[in-house]
Amino acid sequence: MMNCVSHFPFRLNRVLARSLTIATLSTLGLLTGVAPNLSGQSSHFFDTAVHAQEESAFTRYVRAAFEIEKTRRSLLDQVKQLTGGNVPSNVCQSSSLAQVPSNVRDQVKGICDNFSSQAKSIVQDKYKLSRDEFNNFQRQSQNPDMKSRIESEIRTLNLR
Repeated sequence: MMNCVSHFPFRLNRVLARSLTIATLSTLGLLTGVAPNLSGQSSHFFDTAVHAQEESAFTRYVRAAFEIEKTRRSLLDQVKQLTGGNVPSNVCQSSSLAQVPSNVRDQVKGICDNFSSQAKSIVQDKYKLSRDEFNNFQRQSQNPDMKSRIESEIRTLNLR
């Protein structure tokens, strides 16, 4: 019995070493995008896993639009602070920007540029929508049925 106990730490270390090796290789595979393709078809970066887990374009649009709106509100608060609360509608359009006091106009323009950059990144990089896809959903969002569908999706996704 003593013999089994003395080998136990060795066996445990061997099992842990194997597990650690497998975990390390799996992690490296995930990070580098290298994974075996067991389907027999040619594939790029986790093609089958991505398709299985990918959200619909509509769901990605809702997530993107929601995140953009949160960003817009935050940046609008910054503009309100700079302008003393007097913010022209569509402040980022050049005709409206001209109405902003000249002493803060460059700062407001910077906030507008920042918003534009963030919105583009949210849509294209984070949620993988083309500009046309996003704008198409955006146009449809004025339709009462689509508005209802968007609100339902926001509740389903539990966005806040």
